[in-house]
Amino acid sequence: MSRDQPLEVEQLIAASPATVFSYLIDPAKFVQWMGVGAQLDARPGGHFRIDADGVHIALGEYQEVDPPHRLVMTWGWLDDESIPPGSTLVEITLTPEGAGTRLRVRHTGLPNEPARQMHQAGWDLYTSKLATLF
Repeated sequence: MSRDQPLEVEQLIAASPATVFSYLIDPAKFVQWMGVGAQLDARPGGHFRIDADGVHIALGEYQEVDPPHRLVMTWGWLDDESIPPGSTLVEITLTPEGAGTRLRVRHTGLPNEPARQMHQAGWDLYTSKLATLF
C-alpha cells in the first residue's frame, strides 16, 4: 500500500456548512465529537493540539482555512514515530447537500496498512459522532 493512497470518508450531516465548520474550529464544539481536549488556532500557519483520549496527542498545522468550505492541515501523533506530527495531510471539504452538508475527509501520507486501518476506523467513528449532534 502506497503512502499516496488516500483514505476517504464521507458523512451526510443535517446542518449547514457554516454550522458544521464551527464544530471543526471551535475547541468547545470540537470536543463534543472528537477528543477530550483541543487547542485550535484555525488560521493558515496556526497549530492544533488534540488530546484524543488522555494519552494520544495529535499535532499539526493548518495549511488552508476557507470557511465554511474547506480545512487542510498536517496531521501526526506525538507518541507514534511512524506518524510523527506534520507527516500526513488531512483535507476536510464541506458541500451543501439538500438541507444538510456532505462532509468529506481525505487523509494522505499514512505510512502503512495498519495506520490506514486505524485512521479509517477513527475518521468513521468521529464523523458519525459529529453527525449525531444534529
